[in-house]
Amino acid sequence: MKAHRIVAVMARHAYEARRNVDRVTDMVYWPVLDVVMWGFFTTYLGHGLGMQPDVIKFVLSAVIIWGLFYSFQRDLAVGFLDELWSRNLINLFSTPLTISEYMTGLICVNVAKAMVGVGAASLLALAAYHFNIFPWLPGFVPYLINLMLFAFALGIMITGLIFRYTTKIQALAWSFAGLLAPISCVLYPVKSLPPWLRGIAWTLPTTHSFEGMRQLLAGGGFNPHRFWCGLVLNVFYFVFAIGVFKMVFAAAQNRGLLVKLE
Repeated sequence: MKAHRIVAVMARHAYEARRNVDRVTDMVYWPVLDVVMWGFFTTYLGHGLGMQPDVIKFVLSAVIIWGLFYSFQRDLAVGFLDELWSRNLINLFSTPLTISEYMTGLICVNVAKAMVGVGAASLLALAAYHFNIFPWLPGFVPYLINLMLFAFALGIMITGLIFRYTTKIQALAWSFAGLLAPISCVLYPVKSLPPWLRGIAWTLPTTHSFEGMRQLLAGGGFNPHRFWCGLVLNVFYFVFAIGVFKMVFAAAQNRGLLVKLE
């Protein structure tokens, strides 16, 4: 991989963000809106119903971290869709740019965008609800790595499916993570699920990450088991996603589908 090509991909998205208000809005709109809505709800639970004050800590931290996962997965796939919508795909891949350089540049851009969203949501939670997530973030790092790896694998798989089925399935780019939210146990422990659904939930790295972060917030310390289980699952999903993407991309190149995609 050539570093200057990766930087060029990043510069392409940076120039677009400067001229496109929608891209800037996407970075902060949904994370901030989620914190506002769930912040009011947790305030009601804490003061109106007399629940433990810690409920604000558990809910708002889960909402902020889920926003990071969701935005990273969504923006990875939408970044590719941008090239289709702007009819830029042929321009990109008629150059020496390789698919690995393109994906690396896209990942770097999306990490930066996700950090902006998390920062905005965290500052709002601190200012409006007096919940400071920043001291917890160093302990969350292992679980955040697993969440971002899983979001990366999902983004690769969805991008590969778009190569194969074109924009007819583009809605998956911003909706697929939502399908996983109920069984990822973002706001509640796994034991809240029906017994038959718990086995499915444990196959997701997101479930292990949110269970681990809840244990950390409750004062139970870092849980290595949750981290390693999530990491092993990520290796499986990552290898599977790369395999599917390479197969679909090679087929699209050989059959000239990149031209038809536009």
